Amino acid sequence: MTDQQKKQVNPMAAAVEATALNDYYRNRNLMLADALERERQEKDAMQAEIDRLTKINGKLQDAAAKKDAKNGG
Repeated sequence: MTDQQKKQVNPMAAAVEATALNDYYRNRNLMLADALERERQEKDAMQAEIDRLTKINGKLQDAAAKKDAKNGG
């Protein structure tokens, strides 16, 4: 393992770099949160459509079963 010497860094340069990194990660987190929310909304819309179609399917199956029973079969 090599020994690295600590170098003096201008405090203003370090502060600017820290601010830039904070801005980058804040923006990245906001973008990820926005994408996650859009995915949740899409999932909710898909689930609502599944529920709607399942209800229709149940009604169709009930009607078909009643028709079969009425026709003796």
